[in-house]
Amino acid sequence: MGPLALTLLLVPVLLVSAYMFRSIEWLCGALVLTSIGIVFEYFRQYANFAKNDPDRLQSEEYRYEMKKIHIIAGKDLPRPIPLEELNLAEPVSNPANPMPTIESVINYDGVGKGGSA
Repeated sequence: MGPLALTLLLVPVLLVSAYMFRSIEWLCGALVLTSIGIVFEYFRQYANFAKNDPDRLQSEEYRYEMKKIHIIAGKDLPRPIPLEELNLAEPVSNPANPMPTIESVINYDGVGKGGSA
């Protein structure tokens, strides 16, 4: 979707150009229709990827990690591999929503907040 996202930058340029050349109706109309066509094609391609190949909309790191997991899972190994032996990236969390601390979740009497024993 990266190259298509760059074409979205043409839309404001085309619309400003259409406004500047509003006295020439056929040129103004062509510029507006072209900008509408670019937006329509972008969303059509996005919907196509979302329906047929949603993993292509993920980041490169996500696809790399999933490929490693599929390769390991696809092998007929004589024994299961422990999670510690897998060379996976560390999980990350959203800095805007940090993980709660144990103290904020559990009361000192051992009962979870919002629940009863």
